[in-house]
Order: sequence, then C-alpha cells, then structure tokens
Amino acid sequence: MNSAVRVSIAILAAAPLLAATKPPAKAPARAPVQQVVPPKTVYWLSAATASGFTMGSRSPSTGDMMRMAMGGGMDQVQKDLKLDLGSKVPPSGPPAASHAIPPAMNMGPALALKTPRPVATANTPREPEDFERPKGQILLFWGCGETARPGQPVVIDFEKMAAGQIPPGLFGGERVRIARPPMTSTWPTYGGWPNEDRASKQAVPADASLLGPHKVTGNYSSPIDFTLTQDWMADLAMQQSKLPSGALALSWNRVPGATSHFAQMFGGGGGKKPDSATIVFWSSSDVQTFISGLSDFIAPAEAARLVGTKQLMPAEQTNCAIPKEAMAASQGGLISLVAHGPEQNFVYPPRPTNPKVPWVQDWTVKARFASRTGGIAGMDMAAMGGGSSGKGKRGKPACQPSTSGMAGEALGGAIGGALGGMFGKKKKTDCE
Repeated sequence: MNSAVRVSIAILAAAPLLAATKPPAKAPARAPVQQVVPPKTVYWLSAATASGFTMGSRSPSTGDMMRMAMGGGMDQVQKDLKLDLGSKVPPSGPPAASHAIPPAMNMGPALALKTPRPVATANTPREPEDFERPKGQILLFWGCGETARPGQPVVIDFEKMAAGQIPPGLFGGERVRIARPPMTSTWPTYGGWPNEDRASKQAVPADASLLGPHKVTGNYSSPIDFTLTQDWMADLAMQQSKLPSGALALSWNRVPGATSHFAQMFGGGGGKKPDSATIVFWSSSDVQTFISGLSDFIAPAEAARLVGTKQLMPAEQTNCAIPKEAMAASQGGLISLVAHGPEQNFVYPPRPTNPKVPWVQDWTVKARFASRTGGIAGMDMAAMGGGSSGKGKRGKPACQPSTSGMAGEALGGAIGGALGGMFGKKKKTDCE
C-alpha cells in the first residue's frame, strides 16, 4: 500500500472525530424587543348611524311608534355620537375637558366632556315578600335559513336559571373580543359626552360631519390632536318578506366600509302554562349564541376573525332568513341588524424607529364606526296600541304586562309579557 492510499484511509477514519469536535455554529442574535409603556390618557369616539326601529342606542319616540302603528315607516336617519376620555393624570383642580370639533359638525366650537358627580351607593334591596319566581322558558335559535337546524331550539327554563342552574354551554360559542371604552370604574379620571348638560342630549344634526381636525384639551391630560378621514357610515335599509314556508326573509343594502353584518330577533309570547312566558331569541350566527357582543362595535381584525368562525356574516352578504320555527314560536319580535365598520387609531408620540428606545405612549385615540337598523317582525300592528283602554269590563283597573327595557316598552303585550315573566314580577293585583 503506497503512502497516498494510507493518508486517505487515515483522513477518512478521523473524519467522525473531527466532526464531533467541531465548534457549534453560533445562534443568530435575537432582535431586541422594544419596551412599550401604555398611555396615561385614552380617548374613544364612537359614531353610529341609526335608522328604522333599532334596538341599539336609538330608542323609538312616541311619534315613531304612532307612525308605525298606522302603517307608516321610520325613514329618519339619526347620527349617534359618544365620547369617552380616561386619564391617569391627576387633574389640576376640578376635572374639566372639552373636545374642539370641526365646523362641519354644526354643533358649535366644542363639546364639553363632563365628569359625573359621585353617586352614593345604596344598600342592596331585599327581594320583596310578594316576589314570584319567573316562570316560562327561552327558546334559542340561530343560523340563516328557512328551517331550523337539528338540535334547535335549545330550551332554557326561567325557574332553573333563577335558581342558579345555568345550562352548560349556554355561552360556549361566544368568544367575542370586545374592547371597552374608558369608564368611571376603570380610570382614575373620566369625562364623557353626552352628559348631564341638557345641550348634550340634543340630537346630532343630520348634516353633521366628523371629517377634519379634532382637539381634546383638559386639566388632566396632554392636548390630543387628531384628524379624522372617516365619517359616519351610510344608513342600512332592511326589507322583510314572509316566505310561503313561514320563514322571514331579510335583505339589506351594502354599506361602504362595512366589515361584517349581524342580525338578531328578540321576541316572545305566552307560555304553555298560565302565568308563564316564552322568550324567543334568534341570531344570524352559525354558532349558538345568546345576548352576545356580536351587535356591539367590533374592530376590523376581530370582525375578520368572527367572519372566519361564521359568527358574523361577511360584508358582501346582504340577505338572511329567520327560520319558520322561530317565527312560529314568536308572537311578536324586534329585529336588529348591524353593519360593523372601520376604525381609525392614533398614538402619540410615534413609535421610535430604534427598538432599543422604549415607546412611552402619552395618549391614544380610537374612533370606531357602525351602522344599525331594525324593524318589527311577526306582530299585528293593532297590538302596538297596548290592547287596553285602561278599564276592565267590570270597572277594575286593566292589568298591564310588566316590561323591561326598550323592547317591552315598544311592543307591549307579546314581548312585554315575556320579559315580565323572564325577570320575575309581583303577585297579581285585583285587576282584569
């Protein structure tokens, strides 16, 4: 064996040892994680367009209800605005702040952000001796389609719920991430609009526009400057038509800027037993849901996620049907529809380009938008008059159904009685 061959064999034999003793490769250096210090002050602007018979922030007036009872519509479009300022900066004196608005809002030079006066907390009232446990049931339906899906409705017993027996999985399909604006309970100092000032309770002008520069100043925050390029959304127009099957078909227009849609119906009627009631709740979600945050303001990223899980309808969908079973179970109901909209977010100061420099935020602004509408479904318009002259046949006072919230007040009889049954009521009085 010549010397060249012997050298080659030696190199091959030593190769594993050389590989084992080779120094390990260096791990790539990690990019520095920038420290982010949350803002001391946050400001939220919530703008909603309301039309029709809504279940949201706009409650129908007596005039609205009279027009609907006489067969008329509710064509008026209202612009709703809510402003919330929260700060960790101690005020220099009594809290005071204001929001200078663009001239196009036609609401004067500025809106006053008032801090609510402290309210003394009262002792928790005891349950009255003549209080009866609620009787009846809730029927849950969900999903668009002429026919209810297998397993529907889910039946929830009032008495069991009042006793603390919540059905398993009742809220299992929710998983809705809703960001909440500043409140007195979450920030050391808070200012809001509308407030106790009478002027703030006036309606926003129909021709008001949010476009342009805004500035918030006060004695418990730095000046906040931002410019909005997004205005109130266009109004939703919903049409209803009863299908031969008994289902109710809903359709609506596509609103520019909408990220998703959500519809729900809240109705009710008499129960199977005397003195009991039935609540009917239906939603357009493909996932079981009950009184969820799906009709609230929802950020675009969250709306996209919820469209993916089929809890919200996509922006391009403009129709849905309430199943015939839900309509048959409900003697009357309110339908609400929301188009979730865009957001504009501002942060000061801007984020440092050098990741080693902490981002100490002074203030943030969130402007969020939505468009809502609604209408009455499955109810005889004559029932809206209340169905009572105030006197019974034998001269006794006429018994009025207990109501809770706008739905009961608006629809009286059917939903009012159902809501009264849901939340409990006093024992019967001598009436007819």
